[in-house]
Amino acid sequence: MDRDYFFFGQESLEETNKILSPELNFHWFPRLTSTNALAQAEPWPQGTVIVADGQDRGRGRLGRVWQSPPGLNLYFSLVYYPSLPRHYWGGFSLAAGVAIGMVLRPFVPGMGLKWPNDLLVSGEKLGGILLEASGKKLVAGIGINVNQHSFPPELNATSLKLHTAKNWRRDRLLASLAPGILESLNLWNRGGFDQVLNQWRQLDIVLGKDVSATRGGEVIKGRALDVGAGGELLVEDEGGVHYALHSGEVTLR
Repeated sequence: MDRDYFFFGQESLEETNKILSPELNFHWFPRLTSTNALAQAEPWPQGTVIVADGQDRGRGRLGRVWQSPPGLNLYFSLVYYPSLPRHYWGGFSLAAGVAIGMVLRPFVPGMGLKWPNDLLVSGEKLGGILLEASGKKLVAGIGINVNQHSFPPELNATSLKLHTAKNWRRDRLLASLAPGILESLNLWNRGGFDQVLNQWRQLDIVLGKDVSATRGGEVIKGRALDVGAGGELLVEDEGGVHYALHSGEVTLR
């Protein structure tokens, strides 16, 4: 891929299907309440990609709002139907994060992944993944700050433009990310846990460090040791007790 592939030419996000892999079923909307909400509401086939130029009530993890101004960033959801037993489904979030990291890190060398779903640069949030399951369907919602040049201070957020000083073509970025995410989900679904987890470890910013992990009302202080085949974070607390966290919030100490 040409180094300037994402930066030259006229963007046409609504016509990304013209350059998107044919295995993906593309649906573009100028505005939605939430791409994940629409992906959950209809019986879309596997490989459906729902994209909105802006969202009115974009969602993050733990009930948070995902700021979604139009015309600047990427907001999309990918529909998937896993065949793996459900206790492995948490790992699909890691698989999606790895796929995104592999595309973006050559352009933003300081970018890393924070369990379970954050894309960070120097501690600032570049993007996130919201994994939601309903019945046999899994929806991976992706939000990436692309061309936004300012954020409210309380968000502690950043964008690709701020780190590269370039305007990005969201259509070409989406056309690169979505097939990679689907391929990574397929790899996880086939049992390629070791390959995905090894890629995660290369991008991770938490493993081997002291963390505080909040799970429900419980706070666990210790060291992040590894990630497991269910997508769990393995933590050893200060007393030597080991925990496998399948959900929660982790911060570096």
